[in-house]
Amino acid sequence: MQTWIEISILESPEDAKDEIIYFAGELGSIGCWEDGNSIKCYFKKEDWNETIKNQLLNFIQNLQEENTKVKISIKEIVEKNWNEIWQQTIEPIEVGEKLVIKPTWKQYHKPGKIIIQIDPKMAFGTGHHETTRLMLKAIEKYLYPKCKVLDVGTGSGILSIAAIKLGADTCVGVDNDHWAYENALENAEINNVKDKFKVILGTIDDVNETNFDFVLANINKNAIIKMIPKFYEKLKDKGFLITSGYLDIDQGTIEEHLLIHNFEIIDVLKENEWLAIVSKK
Repeated sequence: MQTWIEISILESPEDAKDEIIYFAGELGSIGCWEDGNSIKCYFKKEDWNETIKNQLLNFIQNLQEENTKVKISIKEIVEKNWNEIWQQTIEPIEVGEKLVIKPTWKQYHKPGKIIIQIDPKMAFGTGHHETTRLMLKAIEKYLYPKCKVLDVGTGSGILSIAAIKLGADTCVGVDNDHWAYENALENAEINNVKDKFKVILGTIDDVNETNFDFVLANINKNAIIKMIPKFYEKLKDKGFLITSGYLDIDQGTIEEHLLIHNFEIIDVLKENEWLAIVSKK
């Protein structure tokens, strides 16, 4: 049984929530969610240590408003509690013009919508975070029929499943987390797309295929910057790269690295403080 460290940040400043979630992700958090005025972030126990704890606590303390005291609690939880948390909080959500993301235990009926069923478990990707919604909106806007897609850091598989339901011919999803790998396979079966969705446990270096029409990556700033040359190698000429997982303050840095590696910036989508950038080889 996997054990997780749950960080509850109570009474967090409203204008600092995105920064806290982003910073926790940079430190290795596998997911965060907002619960009213609170934020809960999760780390694998084996990845959690005093250095990360102090970095996170210091960052949060520095964000405090004058005369306010942010309350923080830290506890261990076992893996089964995660599913209980998701089941209590996740509701169906409409994204873009066509997509609806819902867990299997919820009902949704509306004509003309493309339903994507996601049971997230420990994998990131439920449609409830801005970066996932931005990626889905960009996919809906730019994806064309019969294309070939590479989804790096596939998580729950939500982006690949959406791409297939929007007309992609094949998707390859890769993730180095075993939970994500298993969850993506399960969600592919739930959505009846497993014949078009190949899931790899590993990194982008374990993907042998090239000439993708689209590369998708909703990860974090540092990982994306590091992999831009590899994204370029995997794409065919004029292929699209859609990335997210970073704040608007990082836009200049991301775009600079894309331009250096011969990508053309096509579009920038924004929700709150989060961005997705669409570029072209």
